[in-house]
Parts: sequence; structure tokens; C-alpha cells
Amino acid sequence: MAKGLEQRFGIDGKVAVVTGGGAGIGRAVSLCLAEAGAAVAVQDLDEKRAAAVAGEIADAGGKAISMAGDASDSSSIGPMYQRALDELGGLDITVNNAGIYPFTDFLEIPEKELDKVFDLNLRGSFLATQMAGKIMSRQGKGGRIINIASVQGLRPTAPGVTHYNVTKAGVMMLTKSAALELAPSGIAVNCVAPGVIQTSGTQPLIDADQLGDPTELVPYGGRWGSAEEVANTILFLVGPAASYITGETIIIDGGYLLR
Repeated sequence: MAKGLEQRFGIDGKVAVVTGGGAGIGRAVSLCLAEAGAAVAVQDLDEKRAAAVAGEIADAGGKAISMAGDASDSSSIGPMYQRALDELGGLDITVNNAGIYPFTDFLEIPEKELDKVFDLNLRGSFLATQMAGKIMSRQGKGGRIINIASVQGLRPTAPGVTHYNVTKAGVMMLTKSAALELAPSGIAVNCVAPGVIQTSGTQPLIDADQLGDPTELVPYGGRWGSAEEVANTILFLVGPAASYITGETIIIDGGYLLR
């Protein structure tokens, strides 16, 4: 039985790139994929955070490299993937996790902030998906690309994040469009849309009671989600058990959108 489960859910020997992998969901995804057997290239704008996660993986007996750079900049994305090819031996999995979540009232959003949110959350995911698709197509053995969206791309749940919401809706359409075009190359492109996930980034908002009461807002469990729960879903999507799934967005919110 255990061997059968490994065949369905294991990713031993695969190579993964995770953007924004130094903290929060990205860190959990990097650690989860490494535990399941993948070699992981951990990217983050903060070099020390990326190195710390790669160090955790190495300490646990896994294989990882760290890289710093701007995930919205093609001049960083290209070298990032080249390092994965050169140092880890290929590319099988990409998880486009890097993103930002500033709060600014819609009428007050400055153009500079708008550009920053669009560049990282949407343009970065687009460029990384495109780059990974080129590499995977050239390798000729398929691959898996996962984009990180949000429930707020499906329904605005709070004021002050209109620019964020629009980018996450765009990420979902990017996923569907890329999935259609990359399918002939055996590349599956899927998306996860988390609700409120308790991380170092969201903790100040949770502590300030800006996100509401999960016992009232989350029907399944009455709590906010964990980064590990998002990572577990991604592990399923990049493994053999998800061999017939592409172009989909999986909501991970404990029923938050059911309200």
C-alpha cells in the first residue's frame, strides 16, 4: 500500500522552482515539495530568507538552491530558471507564489503602487509561466505549473485591495489560457485560490482584527487556514495523482466563499 501511495503522490527526482519561497505559503510549499522528494530552487526577493529555507531543506536531507531576485523582472526570471537547469538538472514543476498585498483605498491608489502590484502579482506570474512553458516544451517530458490566486479574485471580500483582486482574477485566466496552449506539450497548468491563510504576512491583520472572526466567517473549522494546507493541495496537483487535471482553480478557504 505504501508503495502504491508513493507512485500516486510522490515526486521523487523532480525539480521545482518556487517563487516567493522564503516565507509564508512559499516556504511551506518549498519544504513540502522537498519532503516529497523534489529538488527545489527557492527564489525570494530577500536573499537571506531564500537561503534559510534552502538550508532547512538541506538539513533535512533534501536538495535545494536559493536565489535572490525580482520575480516580476524578466532579467531575473531567465537566470533563475537557468540556474535550476544547470545546478539541479532540469525543470518539472513551477510554483508562481511571489506576490504583494498592500491596502489602499481604491480612489487613493497611486499609479506607482498599481504598477508594482500588477508587475509582481500578474506580470511576474505570466512571465514565469511563459518561461517554464518554453523550457518544459523543449525538454519534451511535460511538466506542472501552479499559480497562486486568491478567493478575492472570485469575490471582493474586503475594501482597499482592488488592485490585488484584479491581479488574482487575471492569474486565474492566465492559468486557463496557458493550460489550453500548453496541453499539447503535456504541461498541466493549475491554480489554487486560498482564503485567509495565517502567515507572518497576515498575522498583523489578524491581530488587529481587520479580517473578521473566523468562527463566524469560516463554516468548516471556524479558523483561518495554514500555509501547510495550501502546500498539501499543491503537492497533489504536481504529482501523478493529478494526471488528468489542467486549467483548474482549487479554492482552499474552509468554505469562506459559501457565506
